[in-house]
Amino acid sequence: MLPETDIQKLAVESRQRLIQEFADTYVNLRERVRRVPDADAQKISEDLSCPLEVAMVAYLINMDGILGIRQAVDLFTTELARRASRGEDVPNLPGNIMEFALVEGRWISHLYGTFSRLLELQCRSLGNLEDVVEQGNIEIEKALSIIAFRTKLAETIISPVLEEWVKDHVKSTSADTVLVFGQAITKWNRNTLSGKFKQVLRRNQAYLRILRESLTKSSDSFTIDSSIARLDALIDELGLPPEQLTFRAVAHFLIQLVPRPTSGRGDRSPFVDVGVGSTRGNKAEPDLTSPFDFLERDVKLARRRVGDERDEYLVDRIGRVIRVLKYQGNDLMECIEKSLTEIKERFSLNDLSLDSAIASAKSQVSEAPISERDMLTVRLVHGFVNTHVYSEEQNH
Repeated sequence: MLPETDIQKLAVESRQRLIQEFADTYVNLRERVRRVPDADAQKISEDLSCPLEVAMVAYLINMDGILGIRQAVDLFTTELARRASRGEDVPNLPGNIMEFALVEGRWISHLYGTFSRLLELQCRSLGNLEDVVEQGNIEIEKALSIIAFRTKLAETIISPVLEEWVKDHVKSTSADTVLVFGQAITKWNRNTLSGKFKQVLRRNQAYLRILRESLTKSSDSFTIDSSIARLDALIDELGLPPEQLTFRAVAHFLIQLVPRPTSGRGDRSPFVDVGVGSTRGNKAEPDLTSPFDFLERDVKLARRRVGDERDEYLVDRIGRVIRVLKYQGNDLMECIEKSLTEIKERFSLNDLSLDSAIASAKSQVSEAPISERDMLTVRLVHGFVNTHVYSEEQNH
């Protein structure tokens, strides 16, 4: 277990890195927002009924491959509504709204980019430790390792970000941080997250009690005693009402929300369904890791369907893959090229030349309005599958 002084030192370093990152992001957004095409920003503003300044920053967030425009605008408008509900409306003046959009835009970019990716990576390592945990059957050394890992992650990485978020968001509460950070981590909507809050909270407390129970089997030592005391305090903090949760409690709750990678069964994967688990009839299946593993599987499964049902199924599945590719840092042009190339290779379309198909698709997307490009990309990949995979099968 890290000494309290070391935890505080690491937390200060994390906060300093965050402040520097935010300063850089703010300057970056402020400079780039001047170059956003007026026509595109105006269309986003009209189509999604949001201020022009919000539309401009949402455009940049989308261009960076962090979120779709509609998703980004929804996050901006949710925060505007929260402030209004607390009597802290953003003045309806272009300068004030632009300042709000820039500050909130850097938070959206951080939470849905750097922050959520860092937590996923950290929790993969944590998941390897946690795999051995079974109630009543965990070694003391292993329990201490898990507690130390969780403590360092929660209190030196997550808590400083929570504290800075509250500073930037007037009259915000810990309940607000649960919703905002929880959405970024799980990609659930607010209603789903609110509905699962108590369930995840209880599971978190139960898990900590398992770790605590394993420590009581040891003879007294300072390390064991301090670990038990820390767990007792944390379990009590997690029992407080949502608005009164400490930063530490929220941080540990968020760790519980982070999806752990699974393999060998079902279609849950951090590459496709971040934070959402699902099963398909308890069928044993080979590991699926790449987004294109899932795309190949779903194109094959869609053969069982016909007409509109097949189209709806494929559009939904292809849409997931495109979102994941964007999440991994690809722009739409790269999504198109990678998707068509993978489909050709995986379905042995050896006689097909891709150059013209990729060039045509890229041209159509670049000429489309910004707000329509994501769906057009999905439709183009869907059309490619219909034309070259299913028609080829019918011809044979």
